Amino acid sequence: MSLSAKVYRQLFTDAEWDTISAALDDYLCYDDPDADEEELIGGVSVADRVSSIQQKINTIFQQS
Repeated sequence: MSLSAKVYRQLFTDAEWDTISAALDDYLCYDDPDADEEELIGGVSVADRVSSIQQKINTIFQQS
């Protein structure tokens, strides 16, 4: 078990992790494939940012 993953996982309760997951799912509704790169946070689409965040969360759970 990765110590840092364990620390990150303990930052939130299970209910808070569920809330984060639900919020990310809702945030996907704001994805606009036709948006100009200048309009995007960091030049990255909502879908790509959500996917990146979800992958990191999955890694935390896999390693803790």
